[in-house]
Amino acid sequence: MLGQRAGDSPVITKFSIFLGSFGLFMSIFGVFSQIFAVLRQSKVVGSLDFVVALVQFAGGVATAVALGPGINSCSNKRWRETNSIINGGYIVVNGQNFVYKHTPFESRCQMAFAITTFEFLIGMTFVMSGVAMILAAQKRKTPQVPKW
Repeated sequence: MLGQRAGDSPVITKFSIFLGSFGLFMSIFGVFSQIFAVLRQSKVVGSLDFVVALVQFAGGVATAVALGPGINSCSNKRWRETNSIINGGYIVVNGQNFVYKHTPFESRCQMAFAITTFEFLIGMTFVMSGVAMILAAQKRKTPQVPKW
């Protein structure tokens, strides 16, 4: 059975941590880009927003796939104990996997579903930001015909 061993974390958890720090870095870059007139409303910043959106969306999909189909819920004991994101690691004894007795399944399950939701929401936020940046750059460069 593939999954998380005690003392290690699943790849999807590490990827979610990377996504959080990458999104935070790009948000800070977006704030600082508004200080410099060259970067303000540029296609570069809008394009970077789309890249972040794509990566965040991919992270949301990967986390959703790792959590499994929608029939799984936080109250399903068998699913919680076998899902590598939720169970927090297991110990192999004589070929059988055992999870720790005092594992906080409910809170881990709720956090995993919340992380999945926020990865999708952050991705959509960056898409909207990128569209706004590109549209603002297009509007600024379009010559205005004077009204008579």
